[in-house]
Amino acid sequence: MIGFLRKMRRNLLSQNKLGKYLLYAIGEVILVVIGILIAVQINNLNEDKKLKNQLETYKISLKQELNEDLEALNELKSSLSKKRSSILEYVGYYNSENPNIKILTEKLDGVNSSKDVFYSNTYTIEDLITTGNLSLFSKEIKTAILKLKNIQERYSFHETQTIANIIQYDLELKKHTDLLFMNGYSRKEHIDVANWKNDLNSTQFRIINNTLAESLKLYEFQKSIYEDIQRETEDLLENLNKY
Repeated sequence: MIGFLRKMRRNLLSQNKLGKYLLYAIGEVILVVIGILIAVQINNLNEDKKLKNQLETYKISLKQELNEDLEALNELKSSLSKKRSSILEYVGYYNSENPNIKILTEKLDGVNSSKDVFYSNTYTIEDLITTGNLSLFSKEIKTAILKLKNIQERYSFHETQTIANIIQYDLELKKHTDLLFMNGYSRKEHIDVANWKNDLNSTQFRIINNTLAESLKLYEFQKSIYEDIQRETEDLLENLNKY
């Protein structure tokens, strides 16, 4: 085709047909422009397809991670409820009139005051924000993603800080106990702290009760946190499913 056009141009020039040559030249320019426009259009279509595929990949990953978060949140809420119940059972008996110290100690041993922290699985959100690919989503979904991210970060700070404060009570308790005896490394307990479990007015009981009080406050706080995060997570999932 190109060879044919070149041959035609030479023939027109050799025959001094300037008018026809100009028409030919204009036609050749138009063909070149059309070719460029077609190439640009094809490239744009390829880019659009590429972005759509990328968006779909993000959606699939994000939905999977959000569902994993919801599963983890449900497990944590169930665990919090059981731990809270174990503490309240002890507190209820402690508040009874003339509690039997042996029974109270047994209930104290049955208390589960372990601390758990929610860690989100939504690594895709980090990637979207870091790479700037958050712009691939609609304004509504972008807002939902950023809102969820904000609430996760805000509550995570308060959650870890509260747990750090409670740890201080655990450290205080260790100062008033014989860890060798408590951990089974020794058969004799230091005289200064011996038999503290038989005295409700002992320093150790006061520290333990303070720790359990802080744990109850933490569990209530965490329950509220997880409900808020769960609500925002479900809202984002709903938007993704409609998108």
